[in-house]
Amino acid sequence: MTDSSNLDLVRSIYAPMERGDFSRADWAHPEIECVMVGGPEPGSGSGLAAMATGWGEVLGAWEDFRVEVDDYREVDDERVLALIRFSGRGKTSGLEIATRGAALFQLHDGKVDRIVHYWDRDRALADHGLEGLAMSEESTTPDPVELVRKQFEAGNRRDIEAVVSSFAVDAVFDGRALGDHFEGRAAISGVFEDLLAPYEEFELLIEENRNLGNGVTLTGGVARGRLVGSSAHVQRRYAFVTTWAEGVIERLKMYTDIDEARAAAERLAEERE
Repeated sequence: MTDSSNLDLVRSIYAPMERGDFSRADWAHPEIECVMVGGPEPGSGSGLAAMATGWGEVLGAWEDFRVEVDDYREVDDERVLALIRFSGRGKTSGLEIATRGAALFQLHDGKVDRIVHYWDRDRALADHGLEGLAMSEESTTPDPVELVRKQFEAGNRRDIEAVVSSFAVDAVFDGRALGDHFEGRAAISGVFEDLLAPYEEFELLIEENRNLGNGVTLTGGVARGRLVGSSAHVQRRYAFVTTWAEGVIERLKMYTDIDEARAAAERLAEERE
């Protein structure tokens, strides 16, 4: 299994988790070793049943428990480190948590055979001699223009999970050009699925993609495709004004007029100074 495949596998593990779905386990070796370092329930166990029990205890203790991924790093040919954030509210205490953690995945032959969860990211980096990653993590700000480009590439290959992973859990898609606005990843995922469903072939071409500063980007271009069961191609222009925070989309507004979108984006960037 190649390094890129290891990264792709770990990304696929977190895609449903970021939507609140912790049910998948097809990525895990039957005898997987699970270790929890720190947090309310530190400990370890082996096997799929132990892993399910561990997640059940965590999910049972917290309301609105969320996992969000900041980044993925290849440690070596067999290990991938996911830099993640946990948040939620204790069911008993009512206290809210928000912590930066990490998870180290060890992979063999397309399966994860060991995973170590850390509630403290610095502890994870120190335990594995990766303190240098902390410096690069703090000094490197994701380029939103590059993030948009990757998102559109994912859309063109119909990878809805990859597209939606760019959105914050409570993001808003203002799709009034489509007749409504949508809140949350599940709703936004449904929008993209509905948009692509009528097309046998579909492509988004970017003609303008600019970072206006203060967490605002403007993207414009052409959407074109061929409808299912037809030889006819359709084409329409589009524009998106996107608001970013910490590398994820907070709000996406769709326009059909690039000039209107450009004016709105420039105004929003000024307002956020």
